[in-house]
Amino acid sequence: MSESITQIPESGEIAGYKAGQRLAFLGIIISAGLAFIKLAGGIFTHSTSLSADGFESASDVLASAIIWSGMAIARRPADQKFPYGYGRAESLAGKTVATILLMSAVLLATHSYHRLSGPVIALPNWILAPLALSFILKGWLAVQKFTTGKRIRSSALVADSGNDAVDMLSAAVAAGAIGLNLLDPARFSYADPVGGLLVSLIIFCLGINIFWRTSEELMDVMPNNDLVDQVRRVANSDEAVLGVEKCFGRKSGTQFFFDLHIEVDPLMTVSDAHSVAHRVKDAILHECPFTRDVLVHVEPYPPSGS
Repeated sequence: MSESITQIPESGEIAGYKAGQRLAFLGIIISAGLAFIKLAGGIFTHSTSLSADGFESASDVLASAIIWSGMAIARRPADQKFPYGYGRAESLAGKTVATILLMSAVLLATHSYHRLSGPVIALPNWILAPLALSFILKGWLAVQKFTTGKRIRSSALVADSGNDAVDMLSAAVAAGAIGLNLLDPARFSYADPVGGLLVSLIIFCLGINIFWRTSEELMDVMPNNDLVDQVRRVANSDEAVLGVEKCFGRKSGTQFFFDLHIEVDPLMTVSDAHSVAHRVKDAILHECPFTRDVLVHVEPYPPSGS
């Protein structure tokens, strides 16, 4: 016996999701401005480190646009074609961002490697200003996206916050490489292209991390133990439930779907067992806000064969 009730998202959840979309859109604007400044400065001064960081910011524009689009699609209500909703659009967006980062890292590494054999270039002092601005703005964005993403359970927004955090690191590495070049051009003549290589390595590691996490979601990895235990506790709190045999969950968007096998008195009527399934489902949807839907299967207690 099973029962399925689709939970309607709370107004607070919708507001949180819109806040996440606004942050993603703001990230697009900030990244676009930083990319223009750093790429223009890198081309003008022939700085590999600044160009690499500018290219990374340019990829952020595309990444944030994909995140924003993924979050917008994920909010669509379930329909006949997609009865489980469009939540997986978030995971697909995160995987797309990871792919872009990995490709960007390879291109940047190749360019930086070729620059190692190029002529030594003197860099101006003002070249550090765009990197300092990038460090400050990306730091603010990383904190805002991470806290909002955790609050609304958006893996895409959390992934985007990690991207911004790595931008801070890449800006610091680029600034360090350029600083060494400015400090002693003769001794640290190749610090700039080496800095570009380090930035590409950082981007590559971030891409691998995001690719792995989003792949787990698409392969229906189980939720963490705290969430599963909470669902089990709520189910067991019903006096008619004598045990919870199975509790499986999978993430879709910012919420989870759960499959639950509860055990009841084998002499209970079908009608009463149906009512128990309803009560358990309603209780979980009410007390576990991270749950989108629950499929409750009723079995006799004790299980057959015990």
